[in-house]
Amino acid sequence: MKKLFKAVAIITIFSIITRVLGFFFRIFLTRKLGAVGIGLFQMATSVLGIFMTLVSSGIPLTTAKLVSKYEVNADLKRRDKVVSTALIIAMAVAVASSLIILLLRNVWNIVLSDSRAVEILIILIPSVIFSAVYAVFRGVLWGQNDYFNCGLTELIEQILRFALTFFMINNVVDFFVATKYSAIAFNLTCLLSAIITIIVYFRRGKLNFARGEYKNIFKSSVPITGVRLANSFVQPLTTMIIPAMLIVSGYTTSEAIASFGVVMGMTFPMLFVPMTFIGSISMVLIPSITAMMTRGENEQIKSNIEQSINVAIYLSLIFVPLYISVGDLIGVVLYDNLMSGVMLQLSAICILPITLCNLTGSILNALNLEVKSFINYILGSLVLFAGLIILTPLIKINSISVSFFLSMTTITLLNMRKIKKTIPSLNLKIFSLLAKYLLIIIPSTLLGMFISNICKLIFTNFFSCVIGGGISIVCFVVLTSLFKVFELKLLFNIIRKKKLNKNL
Repeated sequence: MKKLFKAVAIITIFSIITRVLGFFFRIFLTRKLGAVGIGLFQMATSVLGIFMTLVSSGIPLTTAKLVSKYEVNADLKRRDKVVSTALIIAMAVAVASSLIILLLRNVWNIVLSDSRAVEILIILIPSVIFSAVYAVFRGVLWGQNDYFNCGLTELIEQILRFALTFFMINNVVDFFVATKYSAIAFNLTCLLSAIITIIVYFRRGKLNFARGEYKNIFKSSVPITGVRLANSFVQPLTTMIIPAMLIVSGYTTSEAIASFGVVMGMTFPMLFVPMTFIGSISMVLIPSITAMMTRGENEQIKSNIEQSINVAIYLSLIFVPLYISVGDLIGVVLYDNLMSGVMLQLSAICILPITLCNLTGSILNALNLEVKSFINYILGSLVLFAGLIILTPLIKINSISVSFFLSMTTITLLNMRKIKKTIPSLNLKIFSLLAKYLLIIIPSTLLGMFISNICKLIFTNFFSCVIGGGISIVCFVVLTSLFKVFELKLLFNIIRKKKLNKNL
């Protein structure tokens, strides 16, 4: 478990640095390309993203699992066969995707409604092939538990994209030329990132093109890719359904689009902030559980799952009193938009199911239950669409938060049920644990609200937000430790490689 949380710490640090760089890169890109340029780029990448999903979701994850399995067995020949087979499959899918994009140019003209966006899409075709290579070799690093190089390559990729894009468009005046150069810079970034991962791999590995692993890779990667593809289609479908239902419920077209933009563009990204930390746990769990299954360490699997879920619950719920107490101020400070902050307060309850949905889905994938994970995701998506259609006429814009909560909760409960059925000895006691957390969240939230309201009489919104939100977090941390709901010091001890004296 010490190795698990050390890996989580490494990935989290790299993830935070990469996201911060990405944040500044988006600011730079938006300012240089302007509203029209960035809109064209987003339209092109919305289509490209579907094909990127085919090569960069199920295949690298499956590669990581199989590499981890064969390295535990010291079967390096089969490990090399997995890498080679995954590379062939990924390249085949990438080439097929590239041909589809190229040959259906007239279709994309209709779908995107702007020939300039289609031109950007065509320019981006090489990135699909380069990303296929990068995804496979990064999956190998993942399976080898080489999380430092995993995080480092991702960080280098972000730095390269920022540097190349800045170099190519900084002095360009015409926004469309700058947009095309940005696409070329993205291609170069993908190429250089692929080369870096290849160099890292061949320092200690080689390729083996003998047959034998195609069935294993297809069996695991297809349902995982199915989940990611479904998510790729769920997003545009919600983009169509929500504004349409808001208009039916009495909004004007401009009001519907504006409200949708506030919730999905401002509020919801804040709800996914905890995933910076939880995503690291999910990433580490998959190869770790695969390795433990290979060694027959069933008790260790049970312990890791229990402790990871408990940590995920803690790290997600710590944001609830923060968002409820000063969410309105967060909206004003970050976006100068009160509605986004109010929606953040109302949507704070979504954080836990969003977190557990992601984590439990990763656990099912690690337990070779990818098909079940896919089925559960489809059922949850149906709940989402039903909620949006039924609830929007009744509760207007609030239906988005409620529907996402119901959807994520449905997926989480189905995933947890299957995990419990697979590992009957699992002892989570989720509901009693959540009841304890609720008793702590209430006073933490109220104290944060009280302090922030007093601060608003003296300080600016920014300092009122920082002070009130900080107090709510401190209160939450202190109370969870005081009443032994979660021992924070144990987490630090694990990361520092100190001896654990009791379970989380």
